[in-house]
Amino acid sequence: MATTENTIGTGVTGTGPHSFTFPYLKADDVKVTKTIANGTVTTLTKVDSSPNSTQYTQATTSITLGAALISTDKLRIYRVTDDSGLTATFYPGSAIRSSDLNDNFTQNLYSTQEVVSRYVDSGG
Repeated sequence: MATTENTIGTGVTGTGPHSFTFPYLKADDVKVTKTIANGTVTTLTKVDSSPNSTQYTQATTSITLGAALISTDKLRIYRVTDDSGLTATFYPGSAIRSSDLNDNFTQNLYSTQEVVSRYVDSGG
């Protein structure tokens, strides 16, 4: 099964950078949540500059938190590919570029991988 998320388990502390290993099409497709010891899940927000406690910054394959993890926190870095429209649209009489075809197929592949991953997680 394809990797669509990475979890940084308990015992890890600090702001990072925390690496992730899955590919993505757009930086906005990468999402981050933090779970604290009592089970409360917080969705963190990506920013371009210095983050605060509920935010993070993103490099190519890592994120840096605005507030340090404590040893009982869990961090989940995952991909949610935008499937509201195709990456490339083709028009009659226009050129069809292989890169556009590849982008559309990759978008479809990533979306399918994410659905399968959620299904396996919920179904055991």
